[in-house]
Amino acid sequence: MTYHIRVRPTALVLRDESVLLVEYVDENGLHYNLPGGGAEPGESIVEGALRELREETTLEAQVGPVAFVYEYAPHKQTRDNISGIHTLYIVFECYPLEGSFPKLPAAPDPNQTDVKWIPLERLDDIILYPNIKKHIKQYALDRRNIEMIEDFVLDKYF
Repeated sequence: MTYHIRVRPTALVLRDESVLLVEYVDENGLHYNLPGGGAEPGESIVEGALRELREETTLEAQVGPVAFVYEYAPHKQTRDNISGIHTLYIVFECYPLEGSFPKLPAAPDPNQTDVKWIPLERLDDIILYPNIKKHIKQYALDRRNIEMIEDFVLDKYF
């Protein structure tokens, strides 16, 4: 079955006024992304966020609240699109497990060159896809979040 909106579980890891980002160098030049990717069949978005974080940064973590949700709708764009895929990013704040540290994985994504802690005060100096720099900085300041409600933990009807 094909869906018209791709779900992209994404990890937001904050530490010491810095954010963990994945570095890429490709035809678009040097840029950064939050760790994340497409949800795989049979996994929840929480599981997907942890898997993507581990695959792209080797970091083991615990998922916290939904920090924010971002929709990329190519049909609403007025400029050239990097991707033509309608995507819903669900960005979870994630907390590293004790003793786990991020690094470039043995088999990085294509064009992935590093994993870096970028100080929040330097976010405006980099290219971040999507351009959600001000949202990351605001979230780090307020920690306003959206509760993730998973059906399997709801009270039963009977």
